[in-house]
Amino acid sequence: MGDQATTDLTYVSTSAYHAGEKSGDHVFSHSRTVEYTGSGAPTAKPVGSERSPLLGDSSVVKEKSSGKLARKLTLLNAIGLTVGSIIGSGIFITPNQVLEETGSVGVSFFVWIGCGILAVGGALCFVELGTSIPSAGATYAYLLRAFGGLPAFLDTWTAAFVSLPAARAIMCLAFADYISRPFFDSVNITNASQNTSSAPIDDVDVMPAPTWLIKLIAAICVCILCAVNTYSVKLMARVQDISMVVKLLAIVLLIITGLVYIGQGNDHNIKNFFEGTNVTAARLGSAFYGGLWAYDGWDTVFFGAEEVDNVARIFPRAIGLGMSIVIVAYILANIAYMSLLSADGILNTSVIAVDAVRPVLKSAGALYIMPLLVAVSTFGATNGATFLAGRQTFAAAREGSFPSFLSVVHRSWQTPIAALFFQMAMSIVYLVPSDITGLIHMFSFAVWVSNGACFVGLIVLRIREPHLHRPYKVFILIPVFMTMASLYLVFAPFFDDPFKSLYVTAAILGGIPAYFLFVYERTSPKFLHTLSGKS
Repeated sequence: MGDQATTDLTYVSTSAYHAGEKSGDHVFSHSRTVEYTGSGAPTAKPVGSERSPLLGDSSVVKEKSSGKLARKLTLLNAIGLTVGSIIGSGIFITPNQVLEETGSVGVSFFVWIGCGILAVGGALCFVELGTSIPSAGATYAYLLRAFGGLPAFLDTWTAAFVSLPAARAIMCLAFADYISRPFFDSVNITNASQNTSSAPIDDVDVMPAPTWLIKLIAAICVCILCAVNTYSVKLMARVQDISMVVKLLAIVLLIITGLVYIGQGNDHNIKNFFEGTNVTAARLGSAFYGGLWAYDGWDTVFFGAEEVDNVARIFPRAIGLGMSIVIVAYILANIAYMSLLSADGILNTSVIAVDAVRPVLKSAGALYIMPLLVAVSTFGATNGATFLAGRQTFAAAREGSFPSFLSVVHRSWQTPIAALFFQMAMSIVYLVPSDITGLIHMFSFAVWVSNGACFVGLIVLRIREPHLHRPYKVFILIPVFMTMASLYLVFAPFFDDPFKSLYVTAAILGGIPAYFLFVYERTSPKFLHTLSGKS
């Protein structure tokens, strides 16, 4: 590179950063100033090198080493982020998983209702945590405050390497499956349009898209959404608002189709509501995994706490309105599925929303509407998940738990660019296997370990810090109930599919040596300090 030159990457401390500051053509902000020479490695002087405690005092979650995030999210944006992050791929891919594990449409219907109750309970707990500890890291910040550095690090470690990339891989694979379906679905459209009966169309000969094409489309989706979230929070929010409208159209179309079908006298699929019930404790837990995957995303808005103006006002309203919309939509959507398709029809399809509307939407044009609407829905959900992943990784890096370069914030766009690109790479890795059900199991196991720890942390903080400012305070029995539910959701499915649960357990435990090597100052070798920004 020739003589000594100052890089275009300039880092500044949080206290020194202001949105209007400029430094030549420098466009990045962080906790240190870096200079590159033509022949050597960069030299750096970190600002603030304290480490997170192991299990010691963490009464103050320190914001010590990063750029500020702009407060640009409104109530409508927060509602859109909540609804848009929840309604995505789940309601369009997991009903067959829930039915397979329960054996009957009756039990599966009540599982969906139970999942909604659990999602509301978890969201109410997170409203208290999110308004009393308004940090972009959400679960990381809550666990750091309640338990200290090691549990907080393990939560972020598991999220960064298991749950967050697995979630986006699932969504993008579903997006790719639905967006490619019109080009590979060889149903006899002419016969479908001429079918005047209300009976289901059974002569569907589906030739799925090649696996390599599905993965390629999914990878392109990951990259596009990384670019959107990097460029602008406002652009991300607009995408979320638009996709929320489109996905609600998909749900409404599905519901109306189901009501029309029932109105034509076709109630034969829901007459034997509990026929075939075959449930064990382990299988019921796996059924809840499928349903809760569809409800996942209720915590996304809390990761944008530093970008929400007046969290005490917006969070409770966004959760209340957003969750109400989702629960009503899911109950009606499941009634539509169960009326439009037989139990075998639900079990034998990978694109349930498309096959469900075939009995009523017989025209060639109509058969292309649902795949497009569902694709937009999953695109929006992945957008919300990308937002979440970037903020959680950013917060952990800012606290010193991840390498400091991951807390780089783009000076002009004010978004966590390094964290977003890191999560993009991890998501592409998870696209290699294409077992959506297996990915859902691993994701759910990891997420409910994290959620359970947060519910316990809420109870601990109530006892240890009774005077902590809490703009919203949830009824104490709710976090107690959610803690017990989390224990069940972690241990019951373990016996149904122990291999995937053991994989996630190993991934979690693998974070312990990483913590002591790279994060905890007393045991971390000095030559590794530079990787986490400590001189």
